[in-house]
Amino acid sequence: MIFAQRLSKRYGATLALDRLDLTVPSGAVFGLLGPNGSGKTTFIKLLLGLIFPDAGSIESGALAARQIGYLPERIALPPRSRIGEYLRLCAYLDGLRGAALDDAVAARLRQVGLDQVASQRIGSCSKGMLQRLGLAVALIGDPPLLVLDEPMEGLDPAWQKTVRDLTGQLRRDGKTILLSTHRLSDVAELCDHVAILSQGQLKRAGALTDVLPLRERVVIEVDRVPQLLAGELATLGSGVAWYDSLVMLEGPGVAAKRDVLQLLLQAGVDVRGLRQERMTLEEVYLEAMRA
Repeated sequence: MIFAQRLSKRYGATLALDRLDLTVPSGAVFGLLGPNGSGKTTFIKLLLGLIFPDAGSIESGALAARQIGYLPERIALPPRSRIGEYLRLCAYLDGLRGAALDDAVAARLRQVGLDQVASQRIGSCSKGMLQRLGLAVALIGDPPLLVLDEPMEGLDPAWQKTVRDLTGQLRRDGKTILLSTHRLSDVAELCDHVAILSQGQLKRAGALTDVLPLRERVVIEVDRVPQLLAGELATLGSGVAWYDSLVMLEGPGVAAKRDVLQLLLQAGVDVRGLRQERMTLEEVYLEAMRA
């Protein structure tokens, strides 16, 4: 859906993007993650054709500009216009007419919770209301590609949950979503792919399960660890620890893991599950920032 090759952009002496190679698959919810100044917004502006690269290329398949819904980080809307009439204008400019226009405007206003205040002037809206109106504008033409730049900014926790739920529904509908944010929790919860940027360079990229490597830790879930087993578990090495209903095995020792399982089963302990943990997104992100 989105293909960037050797993409570079400079602002004077500042190299905002440095030979970036990145692919956003069709149907993905793709998190573009990085601190302020990492190049996220520059990448989005290049994608939308608002600025042009100094080298390399970026394309979004065969999509026309009107097939990309965009929620900018900073929304500038006409303060004297009313919410409903402004959204109608956006729908008209997107090519909608008649009943299709009416239906689209009504649906989007309901979707973002602004249907009861459609006659309110934009200048009197709170930051959260402006953010929701911006989201309605991005969605108005039912575009196949959505570019959302810090979509949770200004929203209270209830509306953040609503936007997360809406993102999940759009994903199920087959939309491709590029989510630019510095919020690790949003990427971990919403995205199936991620790219981590720092100072214009790509530090990590790929499917979330590939970017978050498995650690050398196995967790065994049990009903409880009998006190009588504590001494025997302690003899199996410093990589074995237990906390009530969890036994933690740290390190690559396959034999130790087998010994622990055998010990638990022989003691009649109910083993309910076994899993190998992955590194958290926060750990991978901080590691990428140090690289």
